[in-house]
Amino acid sequence: MTAPRRSLLPIAAWLLLAGAAALAGVRISPAWGKLLSLIVCAGALRIAFRAAWLMARPVHAARDPQRAVVRLRGEINTENAERITQRLLAALSDSPTVLEIDLAAVSRITHRGTQAFFDVVRAAKPIGVPVVISNANPQVRAALHGIGLDHVLRYTNSD
Repeated sequence: MTAPRRSLLPIAAWLLLAGAAALAGVRISPAWGKLLSLIVCAGALRIAFRAAWLMARPVHAARDPQRAVVRLRGEINTENAERITQRLLAALSDSPTVLEIDLAAVSRITHRGTQAFFDVVRAAKPIGVPVVISNANPQVRAALHGIGLDHVLRYTNSD
């Protein structure tokens, strides 16, 4: 079986389930049975159409193939600052033209958590890699501003 057919198989299965639920809705006599069949049919159609849409949508090429994008999430604090530092430094080891740190899913950053950004800026500056912070919420931006990283970081709010 080829790869495209294999990826269409789950969609076909969901459509088959939707058809079976619609047929059952016609044959079942109590109103609650018809309603239940309609709900199952609608759910199966939703899943099938969503899967088909995800498969059919175009995949956009990266703006810059040498751009390293690291997406962080949750809280950046004392417990995970070292792990985040290692992750950011690993992204720098591939010699990107730009290191973008996406903070859209970061809820909070503590003073100790900002140390990860200091370490990355310290490593990126000698090799000439600009560090860009994207999608930072106001609390995170204020924390980075409070320690003076605004002078060495660029900010953007686009994906």
